[in-house]
Amino acid sequence: MRGRSLGLAALLLAACGAEKPSAVRTASAPKQPSWIMRAPSSGEMLYFTGAKEGASSLDEGRQSALEAARSQAAQYIGVEISAEHSDVMSTEEAENRAKDVVQSRAAAMVRSAEQADEYYEKLSRPMGSGTYDRFDVWILIKLPRAEVDKERGRQADEAKAAIKSSLLRYREALAQEKAGNLLAALVRYRDVLAQTKGAGRTVATGDAEIPNAGLLQKRAQDAAAAAQAKVRRAIVVAPDWVAGSLTQALSAKGFTARVQSGTDESAALASAKAQGMPWVIVVTATATPGGRVFAQVAATASLDVRALDAASGAVVASAQKQARGVGRTPEAAQQAAASEAGLGAGSDLAAALVAKENAGL
Repeated sequence: MRGRSLGLAALLLAACGAEKPSAVRTASAPKQPSWIMRAPSSGEMLYFTGAKEGASSLDEGRQSALEAARSQAAQYIGVEISAEHSDVMSTEEAENRAKDVVQSRAAAMVRSAEQADEYYEKLSRPMGSGTYDRFDVWILIKLPRAEVDKERGRQADEAKAAIKSSLLRYREALAQEKAGNLLAALVRYRDVLAQTKGAGRTVATGDAEIPNAGLLQKRAQDAAAAAQAKVRRAIVVAPDWVAGSLTQALSAKGFTARVQSGTDESAALASAKAQGMPWVIVVTATATPGGRVFAQVAATASLDVRALDAASGAVVASAQKQARGVGRTPEAAQQAAASEAGLGAGSDLAAALVAKENAGL
């Protein structure tokens, strides 16, 4: 009897001690295929892998993994001509590398890629009366090497032609700068930067002095920065009580403004020409006293601001601002109003000059 009791107790303890597994992992094959770690190599085919971890369904995992594999193929074909294929181990990495826009022909080729294999693992956790399932999915796709090489060759030829065109644009910019046309030069330097942005740095230019796209872009970038600094210079003719806030707003937009008070418009234009400064900014300001505001007094400042082309004297931009300020004295109220109006007018004028600069006018 005593032995029977011990046997029953052991069975009860075994039953109590047995726990349900926290998670069950099943797979589509007995072991992971080797291409998960490294895409296969073939003389006739190129292979690309993509993965999705933690998908809520097998279909979602397949689609995301397929897009990740396509992203790898797209990067190899259409984003960086000189890039070599590199395997990717997660969808997140693939998505981060695929942010560049792929050319349409390369994209169409990628979409036509054939799926070569698939592997997935399902992780199931008990939840209530059911299970909580998540899927890790890997996809392998393949593309004919000959078609890919042909597309890459076409893009390489286009890149070389574009870089040669950019080099000519750079030479134009140098000539414009030498002639004193800083704005025209700046526009051309920026064109070069835009044209070379997506090109591989090793793309040849065919020029002995600037042999590749990387050096061309560096030269254009440095020249554009220097030209912009020269273009964004101005002499400001304004009353002292307005000049400070106006130049502060211009400075915030990258302009270097030198106040020349106590002079007239003609003298400022002559001075700007002599110093090679492109702009003269003339401010007409009036202040009107206001009534009392509790223990303070009010004032209104009205500004009419014009930007002149130093070479021709023509008005290229203008801004008008009116602002109200308060202070303990009439002078303090006038200064408060002028500061607010000057900041607004300076910001508007700077934006207008940058727009002219970007348009190349």
